[in-house]
Amino acid sequence: MIQSKHLLPLLLAAAPLCGCESLSFGGRSIPTSEVAAVLNQAKEDLRVGAYGRALDKLERLLGVEGLPTSQRTQITRLFAAAAEQEIAALAARPGAADDLAAFVNNELPREVAVSAGIAAARSYIAQGDTEEAWKILRRLDERFPLHHERATAGRLLVDAGLALSHDDRSWWIFWSARDESLACLEYVVLIHPAQPRCDEAYLRLGELYAEEDQRSLAIDRYSDLVLYHSNSILRAAAQARIPMLRLELLDSPEYDRSGLLTALSELDDWIVRFPTHSMSDAVLASRLDCLRRLSASDIGIARYYERIGNSNGMAHHAARAYDIAITAGDAHLAASATALLPALAPTDS
Repeated sequence: MIQSKHLLPLLLAAAPLCGCESLSFGGRSIPTSEVAAVLNQAKEDLRVGAYGRALDKLERLLGVEGLPTSQRTQITRLFAAAAEQEIAALAARPGAADDLAAFVNNELPREVAVSAGIAAARSYIAQGDTEEAWKILRRLDERFPLHHERATAGRLLVDAGLALSHDDRSWWIFWSARDESLACLEYVVLIHPAQPRCDEAYLRLGELYAEEDQRSLAIDRYSDLVLYHSNSILRAAAQARIPMLRLELLDSPEYDRSGLLTALSELDDWIVRFPTHSMSDAVLASRLDCLRRLSASDIGIARYYERIGNSNGMAHHAARAYDIAITAGDAHLAASATALLPALAPTDS
């Protein structure tokens, strides 16, 4: 395996140094004629599958000054081919993620480094080290923002983020797997917005924020899923949770009527769109809760108007509270509203 401290930039195309009789190689001076022999040895290593040995020889040749352009080009091409073969061999070997990741941190051609990074991420995920997978994929994006494996990287980032989100590991207040999952999934939707699996990332982000009582952020992420992935099979679940979370945010029915009406509109729209969805019972229960809160809100306002002697205001809100209570099928609220409506209240015979 090639060592990172020895790797030299592959794309050095130094001009030939005319008049050189010998070249520096492996710490000793050798005649120019030996370069061809070492190059042939590297080719033989490649032929028999000894890719690591070939890489070592080719790397050392790349450090030689004064090579003819054609020879340096050949060495560079063979080095890239040897690196690709070594990456493929390592990718098939369990536990080789660190060796693969080392290729990303060296000055390899983009195609080779990206292949190594993708293979390293897969290996990290396979061995359960998803945090390292997310780090190496981010490193790829930093070095090669428009690399050719962005679609694959996006899928692997989603895999890593989802796995981290179900990991309970933490280290005091300084690190937790769930915090890493939030960072990873937010990275996906920001840097890889075209990734088809962003809907999974948005859904899980909404769930994580809701679990941490960050309901406004949860609503934002569920709303993003609905907006950007309108045809996703996850849309119905996300869209149902938006008004449910909105209801959780509303603490005081007296002052949150606008929010309650928004939630009711969202719930009604969901019922029309997804009448047979498995979440229908939960949505209907939330709608009933919303109606009861609206009725209770009007009853509270009607009682306020009663205290200040505004009979018209009291009658208006009491009548509306009664109608909503009837719609909700809540006899208790209907009775409370009726008590504020002389025209509906029972009279003594």
